[in-house]
Amino acid sequence: MKYFLIAISVLFSACSGDEASLRGSLGDFYDIDYSTVRARLYASELSIEYVQEDLQVPVRVTLRKLTTGMIEPGAYDLTALGAISGRSRDNDIPDMTTGKLVLERFEPVNGSEISGSFEAKFRTGNDEATLVGEFNTTLEVVDQIDGYDADLSYLYDAGDMDDQ
Repeated sequence: MKYFLIAISVLFSACSGDEASLRGSLGDFYDIDYSTVRARLYASELSIEYVQEDLQVPVRVTLRKLTTGMIEPGAYDLTALGAISGRSRDNDIPDMTTGKLVLERFEPVNGSEISGSFEAKFRTGNDEATLVGEFNTTLEVVDQIDGYDADLSYLYDAGDMDDQ
C-alpha cells in the first residue's frame, strides 16, 4: 500500500504542471516559498527568478554575460560567473559560498523554452545551508543583447513606427 501511495503521489506531481522547485536546508530559516518562476535575458545577464505572490523575489539566480562568448546550454560556476541573491519577508538571502547552474535548454529568443537546475551553498553563521532548484519556463528578452539574434520587434509601440 505504501508503494501505491508513493506512485500516486509521483503521478499526481507529474501531472500537476509544476515546472519548478526549490528545496534545501536554507528553507529551514529563510522563506523560499514562491508562486511562479520566470527567466529574463538582459543585456548584461540571464536571471532565473522565483517570485512570490507579493512580487518579492526570494531567489534570483544570475549568470553574467560571458566575455568568452554567448550563453549556451551547459554548466556554469556561479561563484565565478554569477550569483544568487534574493529578498523574502524583509530578509536578504545569505551570502552564497559556492554555486553551479546547469542550463539544459536555452535559446536567446523571446518566448523560447528555458530549463535547467542549480545547486548552491550559503554561509549561515558558522554553518552552511544548501539550496537546490529546478526550472522550466519561458524566456523573456528584456534588453537588446549584442551578439544574440533576438527578435525584439514586439517591444516597439506601433505608434512609434513610421507609416509605410
